[in-house]
Amino acid sequence: MKIVITNPSGLTENQIQELKQLGEVAVYSDTNNDNYAERLKDAEIAVIDNVLTPVTSEFLAKTPDLQFFSINSTGFDKVNVAATKQQGVIASNVPHYSTNSVAEMAIGLMFAVNRKIALGDKEFRNGLIAVDPGTPEQARFSGFDLIGKTLGVVGLGDIGSRIAEIGNGIGMSVIAYNRTEKNLPNVKQVSLPDLFKQADVVVLALALNDQTTGIITKELIETMKKSAIFVSIARRGLVDEDALQYALNIELIAGAGIDIADETWVDVKNTVVTPWIGYNTRESDENMGRIITENIKAFVNGNPINRIA
Repeated sequence: MKIVITNPSGLTENQIQELKQLGEVAVYSDTNNDNYAERLKDAEIAVIDNVLTPVTSEFLAKTPDLQFFSINSTGFDKVNVAATKQQGVIASNVPHYSTNSVAEMAIGLMFAVNRKIALGDKEFRNGLIAVDPGTPEQARFSGFDLIGKTLGVVGLGDIGSRIAEIGNGIGMSVIAYNRTEKNLPNVKQVSLPDLFKQADVVVLALALNDQTTGIITKELIETMKKSAIFVSIARRGLVDEDALQYALNIELIAGAGIDIADETWVDVKNTVVTPWIGYNTRESDENMGRIITENIKAFVNGNPINRIA
């Protein structure tokens, strides 16, 4: 049995040695759409970075010996699940591996946007040593106390639930939108329009799928408070980004923190934008490697876990 690890996925040397007890293992660090077919042509099991190499019908056609693959993420919007099933391939993801990491990133972005931390760092390095409360500079750096304010969490999966818990812990009043009722302490579920109208901070934590694509519309964004902040640690297809960028540039809302973006965000006003690093902690890496190893062992033993196909 041949196992191919296409890109680094948190697997330690000890875990790779465990996999070598199951068969031949090939490890790569730079697999992409140009070279995956050669590397996976005779692989029966694979660890796949589905951002660098989305699992499409073409991908599956070029990997005819593939019986099982584990992606190295929780989200699987870049896996053609129907084609995977049709090909008779079993697939797993890595659920829950970065719940705390991503939730803490959302809270970090909330603080960074509200308290103008990135702006303060930039201006200090440009020579602004202190902001005197008696000068016009004060207004540029003004935020608000988060204690007592309303945090609106869109999506109460593992990550959204953890964000709600942290919000409660720092003294915020937490409301949430979820498609199904979920009983969480000190979290009031409301409709999506009500959440956008009431929240001082909106945090988007939904998974991207056919039901949620485009769920954050121009109309919702326009109902937010002028003083409100929007934070997203979710996939980009959920939001009308043109409408959000316009709202930020004309100061219809106070600011945004975005962890997954593209070059169109470079010049948008009142934002803190990071290059998709919410998941990126040592603990998440450890969890990822462990779960992937468990996924492969479970498949080999005839009892696949964490299945997405």
